[in-house]
Amino acid sequence: MNIHKLDLTPEEHSHYTHPGALTDLKSFQDFTKWISPDPRVIFQVTQGLLMHDMWVERYGVEIKENQKRKVCSPSASNMLTQAQELEGFSLALPRSPSARVLGCCREFSVLATALFQAKGIPARARCGFALYLAPPGFYEDHWVCEYWNGVTWTAIDPQIDPFQQSTFQDYANTQSDIDTDYKQMLLTLDPLDVTSEHFINAGNAWKMYRSKTVKASQFGIGVDPQDYGMETLYGAWFLRGQLLRDFGALNKVETVPFLTRLEEKLDWTSWRLVAVDNDQLSQDDLALLDDIADLCAEPDGKLETIKNLFESNPELHPLL
Repeated sequence: MNIHKLDLTPEEHSHYTHPGALTDLKSFQDFTKWISPDPRVIFQVTQGLLMHDMWVERYGVEIKENQKRKVCSPSASNMLTQAQELEGFSLALPRSPSARVLGCCREFSVLATALFQAKGIPARARCGFALYLAPPGFYEDHWVCEYWNGVTWTAIDPQIDPFQQSTFQDYANTQSDIDTDYKQMLLTLDPLDVTSEHFINAGNAWKMYRSKTVKASQFGIGVDPQDYGMETLYGAWFLRGQLLRDFGALNKVETVPFLTRLEEKLDWTSWRLVAVDNDQLSQDDLALLDDIADLCAEPDGKLETIKNLFESNPELHPLL
């Protein structure tokens, strides 16, 4: 996925190679030194350690209590520790579903990012929206991982294993009334090279909304909001949250996703720029969000601006 053709500056290379608090795997150096830096290996190792909680029923798996993610410690190191507690054999070996840590797309993204960084490869988690996880015309809350291949940024989605990809392709091939463009999008999905036809980072999503290209009601999470005590899980407020999560991730703070926060009854309303209604946002608030969207949409060459804006404004700091 050719996101940019500009080379990384030394500062950018260092920033995206050195882990943040949530992607630091120093305590697993024996493991990370041993595994191959090949993106396909990192992709497969990540899949072999984690299982998405919303696919459990389709996999036909019965979940054990100790498989559930530890929300209050959502780091890559904690994921590997939990995986070792489930099964003591090598973390690189393929595991049965009963030996994998339960998580969501954010965990797949963060763990893959951590493994790339441990191999000295610049990488970053990205928050935004996937088209292949939503019905036509909608954009589903999602995270992917971008790594620098030496020439460009390439996005991968380690959540999408052969079972999930086959599910998408089967749907595309068996639905007689499916939209042609949507069918093509599903059939061309490559989890090892996710394009902008399949995933939109939150910066570009916000810009689409602000330009009135797409309605805010098309962005969100496709679950029953009443199950989480919410009236809706779509809209501009959700877009704002994704935007701030993506901006946090560029600053190496990969926060717990919104749905996880609801499930665990963690606070989110104190994050003002997410919690307030649209009519409560000032022109300065909107200008700030627009600036952040520009930075998230095209982050390369702007690292100093990204870091300075994040560090100088506590309102932008994600809730962990």
